[in-house]
Amino acid sequence: MDITPLISIGAAFIVSAGGVGGITIAIIKFSANTIADKLSAKYENKLEKALEKYKTELGKKEYVSKTRFDAEFGIYRELSATFCTMVKDINVLIPAGFNWQPAGEEARKKYEDECYKTANNSTVKAQDSLYASAAFIPEDFFKGYEELLLLCKRQLNTFAFRYNALSLMTEEEKYSLSQDDYRRTDEINEKWRKHNSIIREYLATLDVL
Repeated sequence: MDITPLISIGAAFIVSAGGVGGITIAIIKFSANTIADKLSAKYENKLEKALEKYKTELGKKEYVSKTRFDAEFGIYRELSATFCTMVKDINVLIPAGFNWQPAGEEARKKYEDECYKTANNSTVKAQDSLYASAAFIPEDFFKGYEELLLLCKRQLNTFAFRYNALSLMTEEEKYSLSQDDYRRTDEINEKWRKHNSIIREYLATLDVL
């Protein structure tokens, strides 16, 4: 059987199909490119809108974060100032080490009375500052400040015992301070340094976005 005619017909069919297929592929490629361009433009548009929205939200967050940071910084700055003054005045009242005093009994008593009034006033201010800020600071920080406050109050009460007219102790006994009283001032100083470090580390973790 002569298959030449069949081969010719098959070749013609393949050529014919190839031509149509080429046109079809060209059409598909053109359509695909057009669709891709439209999808790309649509995606870019959505991306731009999402980016603008993100910038807007970020701007709000930055504003709120800065407001919060400024508020917290103001609270801790005030607490630092009032507690620093209190601790300083307690150190003058009952020193942990050497302390200057005027010569003469009368002058010494007058000086000590003034030191007591000054320390008492600064302790009251530190107390008012702490309790006014209690709702705005973490409980652990509040307890740290309060512990310092109570120790300073204890020093005040120890010193103020000399003014107790109902005591049967001699004046010399009333004016005497124990080694524990002096060591307590050391304890106050150490706790104040540690608490300051804790607050400093906390503030360092706050980032203004």
